[in-house]
Amino acid sequence: MLPVIASFPPEWEIVIYDNGRREVRIHSGRADVGGRLVEDVPDLSVYARYAAIEYASHDLILTQDDDVIVRDPQAIVDAFPKVYDGITDQMRWPRPEDLAISSPVVANMPQEFRHEGYTDSCLVGFGACFHRDAPKRAWDRMYPSGFTKTDPWFERTCDVIFTALTPRVLVDIPKTDREMASDSNRMWRQPGHLDERTRMLNLVRQVRDA
Repeated sequence: MLPVIASFPPEWEIVIYDNGRREVRIHSGRADVGGRLVEDVPDLSVYARYAAIEYASHDLILTQDDDVIVRDPQAIVDAFPKVYDGITDQMRWPRPEDLAISSPVVANMPQEFRHEGYTDSCLVGFGACFHRDAPKRAWDRMYPSGFTKTDPWFERTCDVIFTALTPRVLVDIPKTDREMASDSNRMWRQPGHLDERTRMLNLVRQVRDA
């Protein structure tokens, strides 16, 4: 993870949810090499990116996969919509209480991925910024009676639910795939991945359009 950590601004808090090692490591900044370790966490597949929010200190979250380096992660955060402040006559960040009600996900979506497969959802693995409460609002809308986070189907397709039920702002910040991005253990290379994603997207569309 060192190349990914090195790509972030030095003052950013960094939370790494490691499914393989079943641990979470929290760095207060890039210089906090050792960080704080939480052990014996479950393997949550893709949902680990959202479970990691529990360990974050701030309202705005940026997530990305471990197999990509984004040239300018700050640009994704800077694209998060600001609001006009009539008192100071300036643009300002929305207040946390405003964001908790309604806010988008800003997703780094290269042009080659903007095709028919992503008309109602988007990718977050190349970098995405959102308010920490936004994913839970999507889960609550999809599963108003509650859901089990141990469902592997949900854990693998939760990005679809989140991005299809959340307003989306797309940016195109250059990124570089790391050497393991096409390894056989990557999610996109697993048998049935596209079928699972399509099935979940069809279910989400029913909820969205109801």
